[in-house]
Amino acid sequence: MGREDDAGEGRSLSAGLVSTRWDAEYRDGRYAAEPPLPFAGEIVAALRAHPGALGGTGLYVGCGNGRNYLPLVDAGLDLQGLDVSREAIEQLTARRPELEPRLACRDFLDLEIDAVFDYLVAIQVFQHGVAADAAAYFAKAATALRSGGLLFLRVNSAATEIYFRHTVVEQNRFGGRTIRYEEGPKEGLRVHFFAREELFDLTRPWFRPLAGPREDVMHRAPPKTGSWAQWEVVWQKR
Repeated sequence: MGREDDAGEGRSLSAGLVSTRWDAEYRDGRYAAEPPLPFAGEIVAALRAHPGALGGTGLYVGCGNGRNYLPLVDAGLDLQGLDVSREAIEQLTARRPELEPRLACRDFLDLEIDAVFDYLVAIQVFQHGVAADAAAYFAKAATALRSGGLLFLRVNSAATEIYFRHTVVEQNRFGGRTIRYEEGPKEGLRVHFFAREELFDLTRPWFRPLAGPREDVMHRAPPKTGSWAQWEVVWQKR
């Protein structure tokens, strides 16, 4: 694939496009019949091992239409939900109207933090945008969490074999890279793929790892080829 130097193009050029692309995905039935990720169960187990966080309030960034959010709420978590997709939030509130007061259609990076949270869940969200956006996500998470609070993270791994045609727009010294999709459901979006050491470098100022990073590798079903890889990590704010 080609490489070009447009790393300076920030999320302001693509934030609206992220919402548009995900609205379309949810209208097409994305996640409607998929079971929750095993990581959701690991989140509950980790919180039960940290009663101070479990008894507090959490924020799920990228709650979508509830695939992983609802099992967490049903496990008894006091969890607010945030997503940039209006379609996802509407689907979720249609399924569970009583949860509407907990939900908002907002961009996490634009969120004003009125009070800190005890834990934060971010599954496949901090990868949206270029490397500067990724750094901003982690800094925002640190601002949003109290000291000792937990960050549950799942993000793209640089080991992913990217299926759709794309252009590499950034690469870093750790092996992480940002691509722009040229086709497929994410066409036009910039998405970051993290190297293991890059995650440590990004979080070191604020967090210490409690579990992971563990790489979850999933092989695509034919006729698609290759595999998708995601890092799963539990961090604690210093």
